[in-house]
Amino acid sequence: MKTLIKIAWRNIWRNTSRSVILILAIVLGLLGGNFIVSIYLGLIKQNFRDTIERQISHIQIHNPDFVKDNEAQYRIADGLRIVDEINQHSGVKSAAGRTVTQGMAASPHLSTGIRVVGVHPDREIQTTGFDQQIEEGTYFKEEGRLPSAVIGKELAGKLRGGIGSRIVLTFMDIDGEMISASFRVEGIYTIGKAFEERMVFVHAKDINKLIGDENAVTEIAVLLHHDDAYEKIADELEYTYAGLTVRSWDQLAPDLRFQLEVGEQSVIWIIAIILFGVAFGILNSILMSIFERTRELGMLLSIGMKKARVFSMVIIETVMLSLTGGIIGLVLSFGLVRFLQQRGVDLSAIGGENLREVGFPHFVYPELTLGFYFQVAILIVFFAIIASIYPAVKAIRLVPAEAVRQE
Repeated sequence: MKTLIKIAWRNIWRNTSRSVILILAIVLGLLGGNFIVSIYLGLIKQNFRDTIERQISHIQIHNPDFVKDNEAQYRIADGLRIVDEINQHSGVKSAAGRTVTQGMAASPHLSTGIRVVGVHPDREIQTTGFDQQIEEGTYFKEEGRLPSAVIGKELAGKLRGGIGSRIVLTFMDIDGEMISASFRVEGIYTIGKAFEERMVFVHAKDINKLIGDENAVTEIAVLLHHDDAYEKIADELEYTYAGLTVRSWDQLAPDLRFQLEVGEQSVIWIIAIILFGVAFGILNSILMSIFERTRELGMLLSIGMKKARVFSMVIIETVMLSLTGGIIGLVLSFGLVRFLQQRGVDLSAIGGENLREVGFPHFVYPELTLGFYFQVAILIVFFAIIASIYPAVKAIRLVPAEAVRQE
């Protein structure tokens, strides 16, 4: 076998220029494909992290009636105590109680339906880090005559309101009565067009005073230390608080779960399609090599070299050639992705506004796992073997007597 490998390696470099061009094709194909895939995966995973850490968290807990009708009257009994208990769980990074209700936001220019979220700022910062999304103004740091509100950039544009402007929020109290109150815009956040249009944040103490229950909690958001622990901890919380509805992020945002699953499965297909195209180049190169060595192969067969060894030699040549390009391509891809992971890629010039509209960040940090590189290496060998079968069959079908007479 060692002798066969040495012969195969020497055969690769008989036509140096052709081999180098083919290796470069493999390298560039992998480099381009892995770059595209890393950006795609980076977008998906960054969107997942932003959605979990900035919006919905890993787990949410509600009164069962609140799930059907998001009104303040459907509160979690003794919610603040439950929040404190959940924060003691070893797998929980932070839990925050909120007062959430449907309502209307109005300015002199427009009235629109929104969702009012009353937060405890100190706890919410630990749970969602939402203060980092503030583009203008501050996040519940100012005290004024009117209670503060933090609104999205899109909603601010529709209401034609800026920092310091007044908006009127209308919602129902715990008795189901409509109430209205004026709020001063303290901050404007950016996170994604759909979210910005409908989510208005106020201080929990302000909205709780208005609805008639200073200790009201209608939603508990739970952020975990580890993403993959959400099912186990959700089950534990569901058992502990049997009268409440406990939902994990994949139930709250099934589209996010679908996006992750499809994204992780599709990336390997992207590389497979690229390698499938490269395989035709490999096949053509090896086939040309067989035609150029017809006389030599005929002589080997005529002196008794078994067809199985000739077949194996062609397979080994193809695999070695492909792996040479593949290893170089994977090493360069790994270096490029690691480099860009530290610095990020700014996509604002090629559709940043469109990305923001669907909630994707315009600044992306590419990602590829070591397992992905291993999968690509297997695909390289697989396509190399597939591409080599036809040339190898052509080689062993040569008639020695005819082959040796060819010039």
